[in-house]
Amino acid sequence: MEKLTQKYARKFSILLSSFIIISSMDITNHEYKHIESSNHNNNYLGSDANVNILKEFRKHYIVIKTEEIMPDENAFLVSAYDLSYQSTQKSRGTKGYGITSSGFDLRGHTLRSARTIATDLSIIPLGSKVRLTFKDSKYKRYDGIYTSRDIGGKIIGRHIDLFVGDFGNRKPSKLATQFGNTECEAEIIKE
Repeated sequence: MEKLTQKYARKFSILLSSFIIISSMDITNHEYKHIESSNHNNNYLGSDANVNILKEFRKHYIVIKTEEIMPDENAFLVSAYDLSYQSTQKSRGTKGYGITSSGFDLRGHTLRSARTIATDLSIIPLGSKVRLTFKDSKYKRYDGIYTSRDIGGKIIGRHIDLFVGDFGNRKPSKLATQFGNTECEAEIIKE
């Protein structure tokens, strides 16, 4: 892990020493509450400040996990999203629906017309042009240059979320759900 203060290191150690086994790459606040209630030593859990500790833990855990799986610094985990409620947590007609963190409007766009990815800003800054080269042959059709225009709560570390289109549905499209997770090489293109 990167440098952590003594305080955080002690709290992480308590989280880890309890019987918690983290098997997924994402922990929601709901799961945090479950961890809190099932932990025998609640001294360090339960306050709003400790939600931030969990977020720090989640951030470091995901970065470590991604690096273990993909030791090559250009290798990234790739998932897909569309404008469905499940992907964005926003409904059509609500403020900010379809608008990325950079201000780009995804409404009405396809994968090809938007060429948009969501990234962790500490790894790939907003506005960066990024060449994606997929390792698995069934994803080769997604090879190309995309622009980092968005971020997301689950996009942490070497993880890229590829925008696959606005399908006008509340439920996710087949393209987004069947995309799954795969690996790609990502290279920031210097202009």
